[in-house]
Amino acid sequence: GRCQWAAAWWYVAAVASLALHGATGAAAAAAAAAADSGKLLQALEAAATEDEGRAVLEPHLESLKSLPSEVIEKVVLRQWWNLAREVVAKSHTQQVDLSFAVRKAVRTLKDEADELLRTLNPKYGMAQQVSPAFQWAQNDTCVFLTIKYTVRWNAPGALEVTDPSVNMTKSGFSFTGLGKHSNNKYKYSLALDLFDQISSESSTWSAASVGKLSVTLRKKWPRKWPRLLSNKKTKIGNMHMWMEMQEKLDTTLSGMTTVANSPVTCGASGKLYCLATDTCKLPANCSQCPGKTVPKEDDNICTGRPTEKATLSFKDSDMDQGEIGGDVKINKARNEFDIEKYDVYFGKDERSKLEGQAGAAYHIGSATPTGGDASVRIPSGMKVPDGATHLLVFSKNEFGEFATPGHTILTDAVLPKGRPTSLEFKDEDGDKGEVSGIVTIGRAQDQEHLEDYALHWGKSEKRKISSGSFIRDVKPSADKDPTHHLAMSTKIPEGATHLLAFAKNEHGDNPSPASVKVIDGLKPCQKGGAADCPVEVTISADQDMDPKQVQAKIQVTKAANEEDLSHYSVYWGRRSCSEGGQTGAKNGLIKNIAVGEAMEHELPADSPVPDGTTHVLAFSKSRLGESDNCVSAALTDAGAPAKPEL
Repeated sequence: GRCQWAAAWWYVAAVASLALHGATGAAAAAAAAAADSGKLLQALEAAATEDEGRAVLEPHLESLKSLPSEVIEKVVLRQWWNLAREVVAKSHTQQVDLSFAVRKAVRTLKDEADELLRTLNPKYGMAQQVSPAFQWAQNDTCVFLTIKYTVRWNAPGALEVTDPSVNMTKSGFSFTGLGKHSNNKYKYSLALDLFDQISSESSTWSAASVGKLSVTLRKKWPRKWPRLLSNKKTKIGNMHMWMEMQEKLDTTLSGMTTVANSPVTCGASGKLYCLATDTCKLPANCSQCPGKTVPKEDDNICTGRPTEKATLSFKDSDMDQGEIGGDVKINKARNEFDIEKYDVYFGKDERSKLEGQAGAAYHIGSATPTGGDASVRIPSGMKVPDGATHLLVFSKNEFGEFATPGHTILTDAVLPKGRPTSLEFKDEDGDKGEVSGIVTIGRAQDQEHLEDYALHWGKSEKRKISSGSFIRDVKPSADKDPTHHLAMSTKIPEGATHLLAFAKNEHGDNPSPASVKVIDGLKPCQKGGAADCPVEVTISADQDMDPKQVQAKIQVTKAANEEDLSHYSVYWGRRSCSEGGQTGAKNGLIKNIAVGEAMEHELPADSPVPDGTTHVLAFSKSRLGESDNCVSAALTDAGAPAKPEL
């Protein structure tokens, strides 16, 4: 044993050594080739004339395949045209493709020549400042810009810009970038004073598209703007409505009224914006703004306490009783114009905060409005205070909170504690890959919080199959084990080996199921000649001379293995079993012979023979059904008229 171990160890070590030496050798060869290429490039660089370059390259002209592309590029860049043409001609006969290296070098020379021609223009080094063409569209929450590096939208322009600079402020957008087109340099510059305020930290831009800049400006408040720019008199010649995009976005604006003013437009005339009336007012007249009577000149608005509420929803993900956890989802107020935060509390009803012994409200957390929905995270394991029945969300700002909160009923999610005590199933369908029968679920001893038993197909004793596992929910019973009948010919899903039963309720499943292995019961005699097939059937000569009548003895030789068999079924047959026993061969039952009984049957005189009968057939049978395969014996009717001779 030790010798075998040593031999095996030596063999592994030898293979590893060979592999290491092979890898080392390959690395060494690559390093040597790189060194040779470097020397060849240095020699070509040092050559003063094309003839000297030819002399350097001469030893390699018959094996161009071994030359790196940098060598071919060097020949072209040195403008040794005769040598370059000779190398290309030889590449055709040697079937070596040099097109990439040649084209790359020629392109480099052409770019340098074009650059030289451009310098003939005394203004070439100076970039001409132009305003780029752009399109815009909007939905309820965003403004979308696409900026093209050209002065006219339908004209060609630069494919890219260098040093792009994008700046987004409270109500402004600006962009600059350097580009080249038609032998000219341009500095593209665009500055926009927007109609309303935006959230610059939530706005984005991207230069991913060739020749264009894509910008998404997040509106501070979801509203339908009447225009892009704050001053309706401002005209930009190369600004266009992005009609194709706007048609796609119009559904988000349906039902929204186009506003007429904003804090930006009101501020331009020294006034403050009143949201309730969509008008501009002098600071002294904010008292005329419904619900927003406090002037806030820094933000150009008439403000006050919030006047709109958010709504909220919560699904407990902590399954322990008396504890909660998960995200409180806050659906934003219809207008978040002056809401600075949302505060979430435990509530004792739909409107009132739950207070502790010291009189302080049970505060859960806060969220900042973003123009979209927000959330507050409740850490798993948070205890539910006594008396808490709801979760409440209040809209707040520096002037106070809106008195009416959004609310949702607080439901403490608890999984069933009990689990099914057992699971029983016995297949009654004899076809392969199919089952049927009664599934019996041992009822849980603890049925608190239990609403249903969920039956699933499983790939093990505890795990469901990856898809299509669910069979059905079964209602529990207080005094007996519930059952479910799997219908005849129910297919066993791929990968399913077990049936699983979980205790469940609206919050989920108890993770510990009861299980039973699925044993696919099969009818006997799955293959002709199997141990549970009848060995043979015989019929004696017919003693009845009348046509279509027979008097004979049928004998069946029992199967070698009768363990699961219940009967042998004997039939009149239209053909032999070699032509298929179950597919239309049967022509009427003669007798079912129970296992253990005499394996013969007397057909008395005048026994009628069904029309078309040519054989006697014998099948084995079990609780799962009758076999598809059979044995047969030919039947000769002694009274049948003789067939005429041909």
